[in-house]
Formats: sequence, structure tokens, C-alpha cells
Amino acid sequence: MEQNVIQLIEKHITEIASRLTQLHFEKHPELLERYGQIGKNHCYKDAIYNLEFLVEALKMDHPGMYGNYILWAAAMLENRDISKSDLTNNLQNLRLVLSEKFDSEVTGITDPFIDFALEKLAEKTTLNESYITEDNPYKNEANQYLQYLLEGQRIQAKNLIDELVKNGADVKDIYQHIFQPSQYEVGRLWQCNKITVAHEHYCTAATQLIMSGLYSYIFSADRIGKTLVACSISGDLHELGIRMVTDFFEMDGWDTYYLGASMPDRQLIEAIIEHNADVLAISVTLPTHVSKAAVLIKELKKHPSLTNLKILVGGYPFLNNPGLWEKINADGCAENAEKAIELAKKLTGY
Repeated sequence: MEQNVIQLIEKHITEIASRLTQLHFEKHPELLERYGQIGKNHCYKDAIYNLEFLVEALKMDHPGMYGNYILWAAAMLENRDISKSDLTNNLQNLRLVLSEKFDSEVTGITDPFIDFALEKLAEKTTLNESYITEDNPYKNEANQYLQYLLEGQRIQAKNLIDELVKNGADVKDIYQHIFQPSQYEVGRLWQCNKITVAHEHYCTAATQLIMSGLYSYIFSADRIGKTLVACSISGDLHELGIRMVTDFFEMDGWDTYYLGASMPDRQLIEAIIEHNADVLAISVTLPTHVSKAAVLIKELKKHPSLTNLKILVGGYPFLNNPGLWEKINADGCAENAEKAIELAKKLTGY
């Protein structure tokens, strides 16, 4: 992908967003009467967000990243009574604005990404399938746990987990079959417009607190002589998923160093060297942060003290875009904590 084209779009991103907003309200003047200037401001912010996703996909030379984002956005908007046709119109406007502002060198690169996104819009966007599935051995408990959290009953949720552990449930099973699917379900419910961001944040914070109460079980495994450093990429404030992965490694006997969310690159490199890590696990939740992971991995790969370090990546962008992890030169990607451990052992020759 031509770097100068990406830089050109980034340089003019606010101008492009302004023109897109202007076009949208020119074609739909009734919107200004209905939503006023506040609605226009929201439209502008959405245009910026859309362009940021396009730029990230261009950086990765991966049209699927942009197409999958558009498909996700379509499902989210439809559950807020906004027609998929609005996104189609916006993509067509985007093509028009880019052709107005730039020459064919730019549009020759951006058009295939927009075309792919338009094709994606023809796909099914339903969000009715729960992440707490029928084959989940803890289906009833997971549903009850989630219900407690959505009702703000954190104590009852904790008591449910404590009772399961008391009765012999494996902590790994609780992580895999209760915590993980319930958190995915919280995200789906927000996308479906069934809960608010406040609900989502409460559920996440409560689960983190409940997880901390299980640490006496987690830190009791025999050591295997391998070390993991784990964190979320710089700028990414989502940390629950990578914390769960770290706990799984700890339960498997690894020495783990969880560094939290939004870890600065320089301090991360220092920590990897300090702890003599065998594996680094990086979480990337937002697709717009993938290029940051690519830059970090490039630095790690050329560092003379880290020639034996193996790098695993995970998170929504990689699960939704198979093969993306290879584009950023990671050593592997796993869809869940158990598979991450299997892959880490294979990569380190354990």
C-alpha cells in the first residue's frame, strides 16, 4: 500500500468528514429539522470514525477489515432503527468526496476497499444469536450470572461463582464457560441496543472484581519454567480479555506478568527484558489499533535482546479477520486462552 496515499487521507481527514456531513444533510434536509445541530455534529463524528477505520484497513492492506467494520456498524445501526441504506449512501458519498478531492492515484487504492464494504452490506447482519449457547455445560449458570450483573446484583453474582467453586467446579471452566461468554453477550446486547454503556462497564468491572476473588486457586499450580508477559496495546483501555488469558497461563504453571491496559511500548520492552519473557501476549480490541501492534512487533523483532521472544496476538480484529496476525508479523494468534497456551508451548518447544 502506498504510504503517501495513506498520509494524504490522514492529513485531510477532517475536511473529508466535513464534506461527507454536508453532502448527507444536503441530500436529506429533513434530518436537520429532526435532529438539529447536535445530529449534524454526531454525523461528523461518525464520519471521522468511519474514515479512521478506512485508514487502518489501508495501512494493513486488508479490505476485509473495513468491510467487517461496516457489517458490524450496519447491525448496530439497524438495532437503533437506522436503515442499512444510510450506510450504503454514506459509502457512495465517500467515494464521491474522495474523487472530488484527490486524483486517480488515491481513488484507485480506496475504491476496492469501498467496493468490498458495499458487498459486505449485502450480507446478513442479524445479532439474535446469544454467545451463551445450548452446548455450554454451564449455560444455566452463565445466564443466571449475566442476569445478576445486568440487574446490578454483584454480590449475588459473586455468591453464584463462590458456590460453584465450593462444589468442585474447575476455575478454568468458570472462566471459559461463564465469564467469557457472558462478557461477549454483554457486548452483543449493547450492539443490539438492549443495554447501555453504563451496563457494559458495570458488568466488566464486577467480573474483574469477582475474578480477583479466585486468585488463591489460580496461583497454586506447579511451575513449568516458562514466563509470559501480557498487556493491551498502547491506547487500548480494554483489559478483561487479556487478564483472563494471563490467568489461564498462570493456572497452567507459567510465571506471568500482567501489565494492564494501554501499555507504552518502551516500558513494555523494558519489562520483557527484565522478566526474561519467553512469550509476549498482546491484546488488541479495536481494529484502529492494529497498526500500533504492527509497529511494536517490528521494534521487538529487531531488538538484539529479544531474538527468542515469541509474540502472540489476540482480540476482536484478529478473530474477525483471519490471517491479519500474519500481516503484522506476529508468531501466532489464538481464539481463546486454552489454544493460546497450546500455541505458546509449541512455539517455545515445551
